[in-house]
Amino acid sequence: MAIDRVPVPPVVFDCWEPERTFKQCAATGPDGRPRLKRSYLARLRYDRDGLASVLLMDGTDTRKGQWFYVRRGVAPVPVELMDNGPDYFKDGLARSRVGGKVGYIDRKLNLVIPAQYDGAYPFEDGFAVVCTACTIAGDGEHSWYEGGQWGRIDRKGRVVSPFRPWEKGKRLEFD
Repeated sequence: MAIDRVPVPPVVFDCWEPERTFKQCAATGPDGRPRLKRSYLARLRYDRDGLASVLLMDGTDTRKGQWFYVRRGVAPVPVELMDNGPDYFKDGLARSRVGGKVGYIDRKLNLVIPAQYDGAYPFEDGFAVVCTACTIAGDGEHSWYEGGQWGRIDRKGRVVSPFRPWEKGKRLEFD
């Protein structure tokens, strides 16, 4: 016996900006990724590189929203939260969570370092600290990663400091 497939309605999102919230500005597309309405895309403030950021919300709590970078003609790309906004591009890269893992995107929104880490910090001076099997912890205002194995990668995603276990109370030092 065949099972009838009932189409799943798209999830509709509101877009938050400091000045106001735009109702139903986006909905999930056939691939499950959010798609912004053309009228909303036209009003975004793009930077000199053609990027804009938007917080998509499924409700009224901005803390439960997801930040995305947007470029005309490219599907919005999810990015990590940093200082109450989208992750900054440091050394030309920003963190993006895909399928529960963290990788890095460039300013063209290409995933240039695969999403394979459970936690990752922004790049600094050409290197980023990343972890596997770590979990996020926080105090209500700030968050950080604990546990797992920690290492350092370069801008090409190559491991430059071997992974080693996290030790509570000890500062991670890399050569």
